[in-house]
Amino acid sequence: MTNLTHTLQTELFEAIERPEPIIEQLQDRAVFLLAPLSMLGRMHGTSIASTCSGLVAAIDDVSTAATIHGAPRWTSAQFIAKARAYPDAIALDFSCNPGTRGLVQQLCKEAGIERIDCVVAQAQLKRWAVYEAVGTYRRRTLERFDDFLKLAERFDDDLSRATLYANLLFRVTYDRSHLLQIWANPADEYFSYYPDGNTFQLGSREHYCDCGAYRGPIVQKFLEVTAHQYASITAFEPDPANFAILQQLSRHPLHNFHAINKAVSNAPGELSFHSDGSMGSHVSNQGNISVATTRLDDELEALTFLKLDVEGFEPQALQGAARLLRTHRPRIAAAAYHATHDVLKIVEQVDQHAGDDYHYRLRQHYGSYYYDLVLYASPIAGVEPPPQAH
Repeated sequence: MTNLTHTLQTELFEAIERPEPIIEQLQDRAVFLLAPLSMLGRMHGTSIASTCSGLVAAIDDVSTAATIHGAPRWTSAQFIAKARAYPDAIALDFSCNPGTRGLVQQLCKEAGIERIDCVVAQAQLKRWAVYEAVGTYRRRTLERFDDFLKLAERFDDDLSRATLYANLLFRVTYDRSHLLQIWANPADEYFSYYPDGNTFQLGSREHYCDCGAYRGPIVQKFLEVTAHQYASITAFEPDPANFAILQQLSRHPLHNFHAINKAVSNAPGELSFHSDGSMGSHVSNQGNISVATTRLDDELEALTFLKLDVEGFEPQALQGAARLLRTHRPRIAAAAYHATHDVLKIVEQVDQHAGDDYHYRLRQHYGSYYYDLVLYASPIAGVEPPPQAH
């Protein structure tokens, strides 16, 4: 076990004994918003700010707006000069990259203001993480904590164990800095462009299936990485607006490319679907349209590589691929962050249908939030394609 893995494991066991982090008198204290126009700031800043009666200012040096999220915009210099006039104030940190994180920490130090991760406020105000509330993520992580520890022992490499421990630490403590320690290269997500990548390498005879293809960015990446050398591509996208663009993926006809306007599931039929033309379109009881569902077993004759990013519906998609998993034993790269237990459920499905001898690795391709935790499963160890994909 590496020093990092051991340290993260030790911190995790200590963290689960501590109470859930809270901000005392959040609604009444003087509050500053730092990095308010980051991705997280745009997603959660306005709703959090609206609950804070002591909201003072949003700190941003780029925007020219007079207000951000309902608060007066101050520059960093104004924050340092004026913040000490607000005793017992806190600064909510919405930063999303290491450089901005370091700047925010330095500003708070110079201004004498306590910095608190915005995720603590999200949890306290019962805001969502992805498709579950932040607090729900924490509670459900603790409910199956022993199962997560058992999963760690099944991983092929130490980085996967460190990734899981860091991810669990974030869920329990709401401290996103843990994720920066195991942040994997975003360019390697699902499969790698380069020979030194540590996710998956592609063969020249892949039967590739992209579930949750959106408008085709990962299909396009697949074409680039393989130099258009492949056996087949099948792309599923249920959102009508996204599908229309997916169909126009290439100016040149692609051989053996099939775009299918359905959602993958464990049974054919129809489901309520929230369609907004974004990457977050998803199956939902509060959906605004109905979409057709299908099983991969009913659509595909061959499969060597399965990419799954279907907004929390990954376990159902695997149930509908039982025959393919059993007889073709494809490599799988599956998003595992939409709900607390996704990674456990995905492994359970692969074990059940493909066999319990698969090799597993875990990578966090976004270092500042729940997003882009991907589980890699293969019938053979390592990153190389199996013989049937060559």
